Amino acid sequence: MSVTITDTMRWLHDEGLVRLAGVASRRTLPIAAYTVDITDGTVTVHPTTGAGPESEVLTMPADDLPFPIGTRQRLVIAGVTASEAMLVVNLAATHRMLLTGDHAQAVARSWVLQLLLNSEVTLTTNSPDLAIDTESRCRIAFIPGAPSTTLTVDDHRAPTTSLTLGGDDDLPDRLETASDGSGALYLGARYWPLRVVHHLRDTAWTAINNQLNHPPEDTTPVVDAPNT
Repeated sequence: MSVTITDTMRWLHDEGLVRLAGVASRRTLPIAAYTVDITDGTVTVHPTTGAGPESEVLTMPADDLPFPIGTRQRLVIAGVTASEAMLVVNLAATHRMLLTGDHAQAVARSWVLQLLLNSEVTLTTNSPDLAIDTESRCRIAFIPGAPSTTLTVDDHRAPTTSLTLGGDDDLPDRLETASDGSGALYLGARYWPLRVVHHLRDTAWTAINNQLNHPPEDTTPVVDAPNT
């Protein structure tokens, strides 16, 4: 039976992201990203670039990943690479990242929803277009020195991650998106061309926001107890 993108996404959200996060706890150098081959499930670990043997890329079968204990931390699914692998970014390994191109806001919205699946994460943004009602875990606030739309990610493990949408900054960590839904991710010296960048369309974002802000009323009819 062939494995699809949907199957891989489901596994990542069910347990895969937590298991990937467990890999980082066993290594000294931070992990920048992971790729999961959609066909055979091979996991490739991409540490942040630096000196020493731990900066070398590591591959392993998914069955060898740590048992799913803990949280998914700040891992987000970025999209599908040109080599048909799911790309997972570890936002904890970057202090600042730039999202640019036609779908920058839609990408940020996808990441907002993914990050909020970790109950330890709180998000702060200066844009109402990224805020969503989740019991104040994604709030609007003034962010000093932020001329562009900014999203700050905090899971109580320093340092926080700051995502900037658009702007003129030329950051080494950035995700570029094109109008056809493709893109490219740069993390320092590492680079991945993306056939598909995961993003959330306006209609889906609006529907989710409306559901959270205006939950359906209980329309169950009230039935009087019979007289005894």
